[in-house]
Amino acid sequence: MHTKAFALQSHRLLSAILVIGLLTGAGVPGPFHATTAASEMERSYIVQGTTVEHVVRAVEQSGGAVTARLDLIRGVAALLSATALAQLQRDPVIQAITPDAAVVGDGDRDDDQPKPARHAKDRLPTADFPDVVGADYVWSQGVTGAGVTVAVVDSGLDRHPGLIVGLDSRRSRIVGWVDFVEHRRLPVDPNGHGSHVAGVIANSQTGADGEWNGVAPGVNLVGVRVLDEKGAGTYAGVIQGLQWVVEHKERLNIRVVNLSLSAAVQSAYFDDPLNQAVTAAWANGLVVVTSAGNSGPGALTVGVPGNNPYAITVGAFTDAYTPDDWSDDYIPAWSSSGPTHDAFVKPDLLAPGGHIVSTMRPDAYFSQAYPENRLARSYFTMSGTSQAAAVVSGVAALMLAHNPGLSPDQVKQRLHLTSLPQMDPDTGEAGYSVWRQGAGRVMAPEAVFAEVEGAANAGMDILADLA
Repeated sequence: MHTKAFALQSHRLLSAILVIGLLTGAGVPGPFHATTAASEMERSYIVQGTTVEHVVRAVEQSGGAVTARLDLIRGVAALLSATALAQLQRDPVIQAITPDAAVVGDGDRDDDQPKPARHAKDRLPTADFPDVVGADYVWSQGVTGAGVTVAVVDSGLDRHPGLIVGLDSRRSRIVGWVDFVEHRRLPVDPNGHGSHVAGVIANSQTGADGEWNGVAPGVNLVGVRVLDEKGAGTYAGVIQGLQWVVEHKERLNIRVVNLSLSAAVQSAYFDDPLNQAVTAAWANGLVVVTSAGNSGPGALTVGVPGNNPYAITVGAFTDAYTPDDWSDDYIPAWSSSGPTHDAFVKPDLLAPGGHIVSTMRPDAYFSQAYPENRLARSYFTMSGTSQAAAVVSGVAALMLAHNPGLSPDQVKQRLHLTSLPQMDPDTGEAGYSVWRQGAGRVMAPEAVFAEVEGAANAGMDILADLA
């Protein structure tokens, strides 16, 4: 889609609009004519070409401004006027020009009923989702995620005790940090979404039930801030974040990347710059887990990068506030459904995503906007495929802690083959189509300990040049 042809059509349309403006707006007073302002307006694009150096030179020669190098996808982010855009569309070294689209986090306030009871201020809330997926059994076998680092590409990380304190050390578990929004040196999360997601993955605090409140409480964390205070970001920011993770994965032992965010589909997945960055991260040995999106239940509602066939895409189910009773579990209407526009089965699997209790400071944007969802001791309830993706990221970390030699394709294969389809308890038939549930609900003990042969994504060797 977002090729020269697409950009050329856009430019022709803009040119037609400018001609109409010239014919009809001759009487507009003032020194700045509307058409002049429109022609000089700069917009952000992702520009890709034969090499990054060629792209940088071409953008600068067109009068555009490079705002970020995106070596991971042989491109740059750039501010371009209509004139610069037209010049680049004619340049033979330029292979694609794509609007720098918006991305948002896939978590929202919990509006399910009934509300969980508030906990006394001196007690920590209890998170049920680790038990729902069987993480408690994995812990009983001595596997907590220790030795694995998970990168959370999101709105940031707060210095919440559940994210900092390790299981056997008082030293901070946040071993890496980078901020592509405000370039702050120390971890921060003005929005709260990233901290909530990180808590689902890694919270080491124990709730009132005496069990840990995160799926993989032994992991280390890396915070990569790409979303602003209101949870909004751009393709360029997320691609920079993924590029940074790839560059630092060896030093920080990053094995899993959590992307609890999405954007509207604009093209075939392989033409999409954000999907290209996700595929490159996967080819570089990183398990990329992403949310399906919160635009369900209709078909074709899985967003970018959830529509990437290589990554692990997660939809949500809810336990209906009865974690010990599976018979009333269901997929909420908001969980996005496949197939993708490229006809792939998505989501890959399901995880708990309704009324998820996790970490968030009370001064964060979400916490201030929805005070009714606050719980004691800097906790908050949210729902979304963001939270479901975080559960699976935690399970993937447990898998890699138990078997460090697993490749991303082997992790995905194990998750597929050990997930349990949602069944109708009355009929024994599948309760939901494959487009709604993929392989079914994640089961941590089976994913971690089962003997599973083979690997997903056959044909990944064709992407070896991205590694």
